[in-house]
Amino acid sequence: MKRERATVANLEPHDLNVQRLPGVLARYRDPMLSRSLIEIAITALPLITLWVAMWGLMHISYWLSLILSIPAAGFLVRLFLIQHDCSHGSFFRHRVINDWVGRAIGVVTLTPYDYWKSTHAATTRLRGTSIDVAWGISIR
Repeated sequence: MKRERATVANLEPHDLNVQRLPGVLARYRDPMLSRSLIEIAITALPLITLWVAMWGLMHISYWLSLILSIPAAGFLVRLFLIQHDCSHGSFFRHRVINDWVGRAIGVVTLTPYDYWKSTHAATTRLRGTSIDVAWGISIR
């Protein structure tokens, strides 16, 4: 019987072979324009929808509006994570696109992109590692 090609989705815990992981994860190394645009859409559109709903609910009930702020905050954090990936040049293939998308998102997240990008890169260099540690999660 032909063994199917290993992917992240079909790896079982007992199949985990650290030496095979680079090959398995190689398809996720380079950014895909379609996937990047989808990620922005499934983050920004729900956030905008929640903002509009919160604004509309303010006239009905402040508390209902406040409840919607919880998922909205989650989408805002997700937008910041996209901005973070743009600062590493890993969200799009071209640096210029990463930078302009990061700047646009920085307006929404209230994080000046270019300043944050340079201080974030300096922090990573000072640690003497290429590993980016955000909220205790190690990302290569």
